[in-house]
Amino acid sequence: MSISHFRAFPSERMDLEYPWMIWAAGWLALFKAFLWLAYEPVQAESVLRLLGAKFLLNTIPLVILAIGVWNLRRWAAWGLIAISVANLIFFIVNPQTLNAVLVVSEVRIYSIILSVITLLCNGPLGDIFILCAAPSMLKHAKN
Repeated sequence: MSISHFRAFPSERMDLEYPWMIWAAGWLALFKAFLWLAYEPVQAESVLRLLGAKFLLNTIPLVILAIGVWNLRRWAAWGLIAISVANLIFFIVNPQTLNAVLVVSEVRIYSIILSVITLLCNGPLGDIFILCAAPSMLKHAKN
């Protein structure tokens, strides 16, 4: 397949026949790449530096891999799987960073909703969902 068929937002991803798990995994990877810029957790400086380094290292690869997954590329599926596994290991090795992913608000329902969103987009839940989509990504991937 030539490079001309590789598009940032392939129109096929909006077709009804397009696998929804691949569509969702691509969006989740994009959210994981950028949502961390939208909130500022109150944590110790060492935790924030650790998370900042993790997020900075992940941003560009996640964008490239999201686009690659939407274009049904096998290398992108494997890359997204590898980053998800690495992120899960990161949270296991550094459990104190999970507190930075939780959002504290005076209104309890806001805390719950925002924490679920950040756990999904910046935390281990998103990585687990991407790994759940891995069989579909690999099944539909082209070389």
